[in-house]
Amino acid sequence: MSNEQIAGLNGTHIYAKYNEQVIPKNQGNPFIEALPERIDLSTFIDALYSVPPLDSKYNNLCVEDRLEFVQQIRPDFWLPLPSHYEKYRNLYSMIKIGYQSRNPMHAIFNRQFAIGWEEIFKAGTDEKAANLAGNMHTAQSLAEIAINGYGKTQMYERMLTRLFPQVIHHKEYQGRMLTQSQLVWLKVECPYNKSVGTFCKSFYAEVDKLLGTKFYEKFAEKPGTIDKLVIRMIKTVAQINLGVLVIDEIQRIQKAYSGGEDNMIDFITQLVNTLGVPVILIGSFKALYLFKDSLANTRKCLPNGYAENISGYMLEDSWEWNHFIENLWDLQYTKTYTEITQEIKDLMHYYSMGIPDIAVKLFMHVQSRTIVNGGDERIRLSDIREVAERSLNMVQPIFNRIRTGDPSAYKDLDDIKPDWVPLNGYIKEASHRITVHGSLAEEHARVLQEKRREEILAKLTEFALQLVHSATDAEVIANKVYDASSGMGDIALMFGQIARLVVDNAENMGSSTHVVTNNNIKTSTGILPKKKVGKKLKPVSKPDDIRNVVQVGHSKGLTTEEALEEKGYIRGVDELLDIIS
Repeated sequence: MSNEQIAGLNGTHIYAKYNEQVIPKNQGNPFIEALPERIDLSTFIDALYSVPPLDSKYNNLCVEDRLEFVQQIRPDFWLPLPSHYEKYRNLYSMIKIGYQSRNPMHAIFNRQFAIGWEEIFKAGTDEKAANLAGNMHTAQSLAEIAINGYGKTQMYERMLTRLFPQVIHHKEYQGRMLTQSQLVWLKVECPYNKSVGTFCKSFYAEVDKLLGTKFYEKFAEKPGTIDKLVIRMIKTVAQINLGVLVIDEIQRIQKAYSGGEDNMIDFITQLVNTLGVPVILIGSFKALYLFKDSLANTRKCLPNGYAENISGYMLEDSWEWNHFIENLWDLQYTKTYTEITQEIKDLMHYYSMGIPDIAVKLFMHVQSRTIVNGGDERIRLSDIREVAERSLNMVQPIFNRIRTGDPSAYKDLDDIKPDWVPLNGYIKEASHRITVHGSLAEEHARVLQEKRREEILAKLTEFALQLVHSATDAEVIANKVYDASSGMGDIALMFGQIARLVVDNAENMGSSTHVVTNNNIKTSTGILPKKKVGKKLKPVSKPDDIRNVVQVGHSKGLTTEEALEEKGYIRGVDELLDIIS
């Protein structure tokens, strides 16, 4: 269904066409089956890549016409990168997973409407995360935080508009009537006044444009508390079957406005946790610590499944920067084509700091100057330097302070780079998943490694506690196994090494219980050696004791691993991965 076929409505509308699903949880759900099939990397690049018109005949046009072509570079040039495809993959999964708990063919989904969303909201969820209707929502949420000029908003707009319909109309599913509209995605900007009421008004207005509804007339002007606004919003979102809500410019939430930040954060959290709608927050580094207070207080204040992607500028020697600048440099409308050199790449990175939008603007200014000056119209290094100092004079002082390591610069330049020390602490403190890209990944490699070490050790210790009685012994074992692999080993293999270490010590100690001494582990053979015997204690002779299990297994001709697997002490990889996920 095209836009023209639905008079007065915006967005891309289609009739539902159902696709078979591989994942069992996705089968039999019309909202999931109606989504377009996932595309591969090659198709993704073809769908999103765009450049302004480029032909050799344009290089001989008059100065004014060529300058006009140069001005088309910024709006028309967009280069998909592998990191963009990874974000598309996550977005696609978020939408599908969010619909898993919202299947219109299931009685539990319709029971929520019978009970009423106001009652469900007031009741909250139980210890199993089920709401009053017994439904457990599957929504995930994501914050996409990046330096200004990184192209985060444009990236999501392109993916959503080019790869997903905005509205899917259902008529019948598996012989049953299903007259529902499915709003796959909606993007709304965070208001400047940080008001939940203003945000709701923008939301209703956008929905009405897409679906021809009258939610704005019904709800927008009604006064009420934050809870009332949330309940009305939840009712609306439930009726339109929203797949994902994208909230842009989230950095506008600041404590300078009385209650603005807390109210909006609470609102977003309730939207995710109560109804199960995935939410993507997009903002600059000012939004980096959006949930910092929530982290300090309680995990319940975070939206379910919350994660963060934090992106800095592209590194000078990275594949992404070279790929980006080489493709950008081809867009020349000068009379003479200037081949790109390593010196040009380095200089462009120096003056743009690897920020895509600034690199594009710099290239446009340099090319315009070269065309206006005439002559052979070759782009020289001196042209890049002079243009950068003049046309980008607002950002160069900022970049210079960062290059010289001026610590005071970071406090004033949240939109360029976050304060490094708080960010290190934030990464270590956060209980949700944080992915760091670009320059930030390099500069925060140490703290990221520390966070990964703590996470892995916690999982190894948890597993070891199932095999030994002492928490101290479990920690010692976990640390030994982690250190033996330098933290680079496969988690499932490390679980197996823990089990073998416990068995080896049990065999060595004979009738003693499990005591692991703090000896070094040799890793040259890839097998953990037997440990020295600790203090002997009274033996434990229960039939399910791990030592007895091994001994009985050996008498049957089984290996140690086979004996433990038979009794369930060593689990399959899938079960082990469930423990750590």
